[in-house]
Amino acid sequence: VLQTFEFSRITQKNQYAGTPMSVSLTARDPNGLVVSGFSGWVRIKEITSFGDGRCGPDSVLLSGGSWNGSISMYRADETSINRGNVNLYAWLPAAPAKNGTSDPFTVHPATFARLQIVVPGQTPLPGSLSGLSGTPATQGAGRTFPVTVYGTDSYWNPVPSGDNVRVISSDPAANTPLTGALSNGSIQFSVRLGTVGTQTLTASDLTSSTIASMTSLGIQVIPDAFHHFAVSTVPSPMVAGAPTPVTISAADANGNAVTGFSGAARLSANTGPGSFSPEDITLTNGVWIGPVTFFGAGGAVSFTVSDYAAPPHTGASNTVTVQPGPLAGLQVLLPGESPLGGTSAGKTGTPVTQSAGSAFTLTVRAVDAYWNLVPTAGPLVSLGSSDAFAAIPAETTLASGQRLIQAKLFRSGPQRIWVSDLDDAAIVPDTSSVVQVVGGPFARVLVLAPGESPAPGLPNGRTGNATDQSINYSFNVTVLSTDSWWNPVGGVTDVVHITSDDPLAQLPADTPLVDGRVELPVRLARGGYNQITVGDVTRPAIQGSSTQVRAISSGFHLEASASPASVRAGDAFTLNVRVTNDAGSTIQEINSFVTLEVRNASTNRAGRGTLLTMQFQLLQGQRIVSETYTFAEPIVVIARDDAGNAPATSNPVVVTPGPPAAIALTSLPLWVGGNKHAEVRARLVDAYDNGVPDQPMSFAILSGNGTLGSFPDDPQRRTTVDTTFTDSSGVAHCDFLSPRQPEHDLLRADSGPITAQLDVETAFVDPNAQGGTVTNYPNPFHPPDQPTTIAYKLDDNAAVTIRIFTQSGDLVMSKTFDRGTAGGQAGLNQFVWDGRNGAHQPVASGGYLALIEAQGTGETLHVMRRKIAAVR
Repeated sequence: VLQTFEFSRITQKNQYAGTPMSVSLTARDPNGLVVSGFSGWVRIKEITSFGDGRCGPDSVLLSGGSWNGSISMYRADETSINRGNVNLYAWLPAAPAKNGTSDPFTVHPATFARLQIVVPGQTPLPGSLSGLSGTPATQGAGRTFPVTVYGTDSYWNPVPSGDNVRVISSDPAANTPLTGALSNGSIQFSVRLGTVGTQTLTASDLTSSTIASMTSLGIQVIPDAFHHFAVSTVPSPMVAGAPTPVTISAADANGNAVTGFSGAARLSANTGPGSFSPEDITLTNGVWIGPVTFFGAGGAVSFTVSDYAAPPHTGASNTVTVQPGPLAGLQVLLPGESPLGGTSAGKTGTPVTQSAGSAFTLTVRAVDAYWNLVPTAGPLVSLGSSDAFAAIPAETTLASGQRLIQAKLFRSGPQRIWVSDLDDAAIVPDTSSVVQVVGGPFARVLVLAPGESPAPGLPNGRTGNATDQSINYSFNVTVLSTDSWWNPVGGVTDVVHITSDDPLAQLPADTPLVDGRVELPVRLARGGYNQITVGDVTRPAIQGSSTQVRAISSGFHLEASASPASVRAGDAFTLNVRVTNDAGSTIQEINSFVTLEVRNASTNRAGRGTLLTMQFQLLQGQRIVSETYTFAEPIVVIARDDAGNAPATSNPVVVTPGPPAAIALTSLPLWVGGNKHAEVRARLVDAYDNGVPDQPMSFAILSGNGTLGSFPDDPQRRTTVDTTFTDSSGVAHCDFLSPRQPEHDLLRADSGPITAQLDVETAFVDPNAQGGTVTNYPNPFHPPDQPTTIAYKLDDNAAVTIRIFTQSGDLVMSKTFDRGTAGGQAGLNQFVWDGRNGAHQPVASGGYLALIEAQGTGETLHVMRRKIAAVR
């Protein structure tokens, strides 16, 4: 019986990988005798201290219990030179317990024959067919990883060598070639691959061309971590405002797409904020594709991309030439400002403050729709200024798209300059930024009569016409301290002197200025034109001025004006009442007592509202009061005084409803019978009970079984009526349909934050009816299938007897109720008659009379009668 396998004695302990060794193998029984009857295949393998090794052949065929031949071992093991750590092992595949092991021996590597390259994910496996176990690990683009090159024999057993070797890659973006010398048969390189996809590495011997090279299995390269944004090429040139398609991608350090990035990014052009669109994008799966638009023109325009990381990932486009679009508008630039085409403002900087009367240079430019200079344009333009007395040309022609213009402003304070195209109204005009103009030092005193106002820059410093003044009635002149250009100068306290060529004029005493201003009373006595002159007493060298006022003799009347022309009820408006002469000058010496009256401006009827102030006294010939009015209607205010002056009627003031304050919610009728309609009215009012029109209103049933619909008749019934709007009187309507049985329904109306609720009662008997009222329902009724309910009201508890008679007076039935019990209680009581007589037989069809007697304490409280029809 087969027990084991026995190898022949191995006397040569030193063997070499790949070199055959003669050996015999016999099958033995438990007594160690050859089992001559055994014939069959036996498996062979090499056992080393590193693990199993490959040998050839790996199976032998025993015949008559024995086999003789040669076996080659391929895995070297020199860990025990003297004894040897390699054995041959034989076993029967069908019965692995029947096996045998040879004597130990040593297997040395063969001669240096090839290079082996090992990448992460793999380990050397000497003696195997491939020489390796495992598969190459995936690598990130741009990331370094270790690669080891070994010198081996033909069977991948490492051998000592010092040859120079080189590693190259199929990836053009790799950091190869790498070279170095083997040290004791190996060398490690740091390799970096840069191109996404499958790449390989090849190791070759530079010292000896007979040494075989090796190429690795494919190494999968994936994108590395997000490093920057990549922008597709932007075409050039282009026109400002014309969109062009662009692809923006998230990329690793080697430019490989990073599809794992999804997030927001911001775009900005080097032409300034707002000169590029879009400014915000969102990448999905590492990419954004869409149109971009440059608004700023230039020869080297580009945009950058950045996300919101810290620090941000960035990227930039190529530079392009952006040409301006067609002429679309004009632009005014002041000293201190610079053009910034493509931005919303079109310029940057702050205007430099200018001195009154000093020349400065402004720039007028022809621009496209995005404030870019259009050098081919030369329009004829006109100029103007908020300083009506500015020294600027009325018109000029631009050359090469622009013109530098000398300008002077005389009026102190904030001023502007504007420009427009004289030939093409479609060209958009422009108004400059505000430039602050500062006046000079105190140099003149200016006198102004009523009707005149300062006009810096004009020769006489004033504009307007002096109003005619009444003889022997005083009026005020205004004296101002000014600079050489008639700009008011504050802080001056010089004493001024008023003179006139009217020898009988009453003139004020010499008076000091207060912060450069004073108003002085003058009374003229001579008709016609009179000269009024001012001079500086404190500093006579200060230049004075004169004005001319005509004195007239005429009657007086009241004038009234109101502003604004439209106001909400309860909001303030201004009423100005004054006494004037026929020339319109205020007579300051008349301080009469004024009474006001309000009338409807359309019907001339008395106003229906309340005016806040109805009486007051004039001060220096006039009074300005703040008024309110409560009723929404167009009004005029009539002013009368106690001095007998002709009354005044103001301009119309349209008083509109104030803001909504409440909802008045009612129903018509106030109660309803079963399955009946009622009109629900919601009147939205202000604080003065004026209806507020054109406001949203909605209705809802909060409790109850009724339904709502649009007014007057809506077949679609529901519990809410969505937004409708109040009419001209502030009323919104909806239709309420009651349930068939008595109940209370709670309704609500809403208009914005304002709400109101209403209880609508459904009843068969008028809930407001007096005692002694009786009804029945239904009427007629259909006994015995359908009864009728007799409902009646009592003023107090009473003993009640109900008797029903035929039309001929025969008693049909009788029913009594004790005082205070159901049927005899104060208020509503009900009795259901089933249409049967006293014998419980259904009555015949016809008319019947119900007689109800209610006996109070010592008196008859009510006697009620009701005709009832029965139909069988």
